[in-house]
Amino acid sequence: MMLGAATVLAALAVPALAQSSDIERLREELMALEKGSWGFMRDRNYDGMKNFLGDDALLIFSDGSRYNKRQTLELMKDFALVGDIAVEPTYAVRMLSPDVAALLYRVTYTSTMFGGKPQTVMVQASSIYARRNGKWWSVLYQEALIK
Repeated sequence: MMLGAATVLAALAVPALAQSSDIERLREELMALEKGSWGFMRDRNYDGMKNFLGDDALLIFSDGSRYNKRQTLELMKDFALVGDIAVEPTYAVRMLSPDVAALLYRVTYTSTMFGGKPQTVMVQASSIYARRNGKWWSVLYQEALIK
């Protein structure tokens, strides 16, 4: 009977470990996509950003400004990331459904708008990704200043 209970417990633990490793893999995959998007902004890579954002994407920045996909692509002409983008290593992912995930992280970056004075901010960022036809698309990015 003890052996049977141990076998049942071991069998239950395997799916939990598999699920945990799947979440860890997804966490890394989504963060790679997210860091790529910061690179698209820095390099003004319109095609990269166009293929990263869902057609229904919405981006909300720490100053309260809101941009859809078309507006974000236009913004890239006047927005410049200066220097390094520092993502803290404590980022996390939360599954909202089998095809929707939230990536939560803190990032520090310096940017300018319209050639103005560079401003460095530290923000708590959240990105919502939706898997469509097997591909993860960014559909919502929102950040809040950390003081």
